Amino acid sequence: MKNSNKGYFYYLLWTVGALVLIYYGHKFTVMMDQKTGTFYDLKYSLIADIVYAFAFGLYMSLLNGLPNRRTFNRPLFFSVFLPSFLLLIYPLFSVYIKQIHIWRYHELVGGPQLFFFGLVSGLALMKSLFASK
Repeated sequence: MKNSNKGYFYYLLWTVGALVLIYYGHKFTVMMDQKTGTFYDLKYSLIADIVYAFAFGLYMSLLNGLPNRRTFNRPLFFSVFLPSFLLLIYPLFSVYIKQIHIWRYHELVGGPQLFFFGLVSGLALMKSLFASK
């Protein structure tokens, strides 16, 4: 019976942490959106959206439990994390580095889609580096 209650407590604590992350993440993105200056030709809101989505993906990986041992899952890292992370940070690199232009990328990958790339990349990073309890 005690193991069952421990599981409920962890998930309840995780839910409270998710609500706190959503609240302060929203405040962070609004604060960065209100910045008047720009970081070179890049809006602060884009940086905030990328950081927030990636951090939420890292937090989502804690849903299955705390990481208990370090392992490396190569297929997950190279086939899921790396492509999704590159698509997540492509808008940042496109400002600084002359590279291959992905036609209509900014129109196709807007706010919600960029957020999901961040979720997937954060979750895949934690799952490829650590094994959960």
